[in-house]
Amino acid sequence: MYLSFLTSGHQPKDDRIFYHQAQSLVSAGHKVGIISSKSELAVTENDITFNCFAGDRLPKKEKINRFIKLLSKSKPDIIICQEPLTIMATSRYHNQADKKPKIVYDITEWYPSKKLLVNYHPISRLFHFLKFLLFNILMAAKADAYIFGEWYKGKPYRFLFPGKKFIYSGYYPDLNHIKYKEPNLIKDVLHLSYSGKLSFEKGFGHFLNTIQTLTKRRQNLKIQVKVIGWYDNAKEQTELEKIIDTLPANVSFSFYPMQDFQTFIELISDTDIFLDLRLDDFENQRCLPIKIFYYAALKRPVIYTDLKAIRKEVEIDEFGYLVKPNDLLQISNLILNYIDNSKLYQTHCSNARKLAESKYNWDAIKDKFIEFLQHLIEK
Repeated sequence: MYLSFLTSGHQPKDDRIFYHQAQSLVSAGHKVGIISSKSELAVTENDITFNCFAGDRLPKKEKINRFIKLLSKSKPDIIICQEPLTIMATSRYHNQADKKPKIVYDITEWYPSKKLLVNYHPISRLFHFLKFLLFNILMAAKADAYIFGEWYKGKPYRFLFPGKKFIYSGYYPDLNHIKYKEPNLIKDVLHLSYSGKLSFEKGFGHFLNTIQTLTKRRQNLKIQVKVIGWYDNAKEQTELEKIIDTLPANVSFSFYPMQDFQTFIELISDTDIFLDLRLDDFENQRCLPIKIFYYAALKRPVIYTDLKAIRKEVEIDEFGYLVKPNDLLQISNLILNYIDNSKLYQTHCSNARKLAESKYNWDAIKDKFIEFLQHLIEK
């Protein structure tokens, strides 16, 4: 069986696609190719063939034609699409192919998401929302089956297409790729990290304000912060950097651009407590944060914004807390309690790793993922 992953939004070595799904399929004896329009890459690695191109600046029509051309060369049995645009390309290829592939839609993002609409004028956003929504529904209807990364994101498709086959395949990490360090939280030094887009919406503002609150409540506490990410809004960057400039000298920052998966894991592995304080808006409430499972695998507790998606799918009370992201007093209390109560801290660290080893790991779900795809070909 030859499977091709098609994406216009993910890098060729995206952790879910490359490190988990693709490598597991190769280990099961299948041939796998990855076609991404995010960067140039033409190589075979770990028996996975990459035929990728830098298409972000290409017109949509040309990008679709490039996808079709590459699919015509490989002639896959199954095409796993990550976005509606790639389904459009796959559908057009399907219409002209002698061997008709199965089309699978791997749904890990809301479409349309707020980040897709943010650059449109507020007055026209409703029009563009409806346009993108209709496009997604039309493309989703062309899929033979769905892979849902989480419960809430699968709900609209289960309602609209009740007869379609689907599987839930979570964001759990392969523990072979997670090298954790034993927790060693000491009284006077705290290691924190933040990764992703540096914005208020994603919680970087709450993260910095939490640090500021900690320094006021415990002035002898040294805080070492790693920031791995990027700004994409000049006005927000100025406002966030002003907060950083007001922090005292006992807070130090190290800034990094986005890293490849394995380097990223190594960089954050000395974090004592993971914070994610994104806004609790409608979309975020129904998005399950992927990295929460990586933090558990790294054997660390977490403090997250209170999100419906987390409550539904994660035993959060075993290794962390859910909070209102702007409740700086509560958040700082929880952090200081971890520092002062080593027994609680070690218990939550141990619970996190135990959950990762018993449930939140790729090995626990990969066989069902492979069997699901095999059954699509057999019928």
